[in-house]
Amino acid sequence: MKRRDFLKVGAAGISALCVGDCVPWFMEGEAFAARKQLNFVITDAVKEMATNNTINSAQCYFWIYKDNSQTSPLPADCPGPHIFATTGDQIEITLTNNLDEPHNFFIPGVQTDPSRSARPIFDSGPIAPGATVTRRFRAPAAGTYMYHDSLNAPVNRVMGLHGAFISMPRAPRVVAGRAPVRRATPYGRPTPAVQRLFNELGSPPTPAARVGSAWWPGLSWESGDPTTNTPPFRQYIWLLHQASPNLFAKVGNHAPGEDYPAAQFVNEFLRDPLDPANPVAGANFTPQYFTINGQAGHFSHNTPYICPNNRVGEPVLIRMLNAGLWSHSMHIHANHVYVTFINEVNQIVPGAGQVAVRDEGRQIGVQTNPFWVDVFTINPMGVYDWLVPYHRPPDVPNARGVGRADSAVVQGVQTWPPNQELALAFPPVGAVAGATPIHVTLSPICYPMHDHSEPSQTSQGGNYNMGMIAGMNFIGDRNVQGGVQNFGSQPLVFPAGPDGVFRPAVDPPWFGE
Repeated sequence: MKRRDFLKVGAAGISALCVGDCVPWFMEGEAFAARKQLNFVITDAVKEMATNNTINSAQCYFWIYKDNSQTSPLPADCPGPHIFATTGDQIEITLTNNLDEPHNFFIPGVQTDPSRSARPIFDSGPIAPGATVTRRFRAPAAGTYMYHDSLNAPVNRVMGLHGAFISMPRAPRVVAGRAPVRRATPYGRPTPAVQRLFNELGSPPTPAARVGSAWWPGLSWESGDPTTNTPPFRQYIWLLHQASPNLFAKVGNHAPGEDYPAAQFVNEFLRDPLDPANPVAGANFTPQYFTINGQAGHFSHNTPYICPNNRVGEPVLIRMLNAGLWSHSMHIHANHVYVTFINEVNQIVPGAGQVAVRDEGRQIGVQTNPFWVDVFTINPMGVYDWLVPYHRPPDVPNARGVGRADSAVVQGVQTWPPNQELALAFPPVGAVAGATPIHVTLSPICYPMHDHSEPSQTSQGGNYNMGMIAGMNFIGDRNVQGGVQNFGSQPLVFPAGPDGVFRPAVDPPWFGE
């Protein structure tokens, strides 16, 4: 297809839209663009990627869903804007196809029976080149979904036509004068184990509240704290993708009006060998860029819209989606996480052997018994949710067990706040360049998240660690007696238990019991 005046989009800018009958209740007052309708144009763009060297100019061609609103449109990017709605809301979407072949907008359903195809939530139908259509649908059951172009699968989706669609549950009904009997979850119909897990988050229970426990004191997921600028419903989207600038440019220059052969695309994307005459990494059609929300390396690891920055006791939800053709084994440090939701469809990848991608050992949907892991594999078109409890990292000593409010002194050695870590500076405190102090205090404590599929940690076929990485940062601690304890403040010493003895906590309850 012919190239247009390509949109140059930078590495910054995570875009989100709220859409439906009203601004979703969980985002009232938040800085998101609120719309009653969606207006997208299907077009193309050249994007500046994470790195630049003499091998190439670090640009990659994409097909994209671009916000086409007449008032304050969001920046063009791959992936498309994150879309938030409340389950049951009616959504109107207008789609204009500015590319040279048919495209669509498709939201697959939740896979409930692995032996059958899930009924789609929404399918715009094919949109001819130059055509505009308007469709309506209702936001599905609360959960995490991927919207994408399902035509000529998987070419159109992998070329960049994909994004995240988040459906939130309706606001819980509150009876005046009565405390809620359960806490909010991201799901309309949580399983008992998932509901219990969310009930455990927050302050110890009171007879009136009947929810909560001392396992993870602090805030529940739906609770915020304006005194610490902590929002409620803390959630992040990690939409994974792999990009091949050489193959994507080849697809972009394919004959107008003709679909690029899907089987050929998959074989080139996954299996294209190096040319012996040009044995340079990045010289073939395999992926060179591995991104989270279109970002990689420094840009994903240090973007607050991707990398959570929270205090101990401020649990977050991370919604993970894989729009590409690689499987990724995502490994997070500092905390084990609970996998509360899985949606993986039976996907047949065109190519040699018609390989079916599916993990036979997983339950689909809201989990009967959440996995507790630090590594979890997400397959192509997979979707899952991580609940990160944000308890104290296990390598930071404490007297009463991981994640519990505790004393700062154990056997005469101060362990919390961990001044030995937080007060460390490099160069040492007092170092100057001329008259300017140049020391940097190592705070907050930062922990990485990376993919155990090692090639994804690179960019342009070799630049480490400019690939698929993120992390989680600890900027303080809610779980101390007397309120919030920020990093960098004076050491605190708390009393032992009532009998003067420190006792480690037992393991948290197993949520399938």
